[in-house]
Amino acid sequence: MNNPNYSEETAIARSIAGHEDGYRYLLEKYKTYAFTIAIGIAKNEENAEEIVQDAFIRVFKNIAKFKKGGKFSTWLYRIVYNTSLTRLKGRRSIDTRSLNEPENYELDIPDNYANGFDNLVSSDKIAFVNKAIENLSEYENLVVTLYYANECSIIEIAQITGWNTSTIKTRLYRARQNLYVELSRLLGNETKDIR
Repeated sequence: MNNPNYSEETAIARSIAGHEDGYRYLLEKYKTYAFTIAIGIAKNEENAEEIVQDAFIRVFKNIAKFKKGGKFSTWLYRIVYNTSLTRLKGRRSIDTRSLNEPENYELDIPDNYANGFDNLVSSDKIAFVNKAIENLSEYENLVVTLYYANECSIIEIAQITGWNTSTIKTRLYRARQNLYVELSRLLGNETKDIR
């Protein structure tokens, strides 16, 4: 698949025709993002791997149903999301607090916090952010992952999750606030030492 003319559309068409190289192309292109969504919901690497495997099996069994003109990634992420929820159904309850209005977070960001975080080595930043995201609720983890890591729009997130746009915006708002709280907790003394 090193051919620069090999596109996603070609991979989809080849997958529909039953060609393994089409499947492989799509799997390689999207497996990391699919895993990110699954781990955010499952909170367990083994379960997330199984969810991604199940989701890709569903994708490849139903790829002929993919509607051209839509984004393949949105269709795939919707399947991963639904597979995650189905797999976890009954294992634990999902937080269903009312999301009518964002909570009022009274957070003052210290001046040295941003500068200290900027001074961390890039790999350390990624590790701290990933750990903080892991500590968010399922919904917050998912919305942050879809919006920032997968670069999905609010509309695409709505298509994937079935949530309305105001719910997505509220969850994204809460996720940002809670991400700050988690980063502050994780970095604690490190931000005081870095100036």
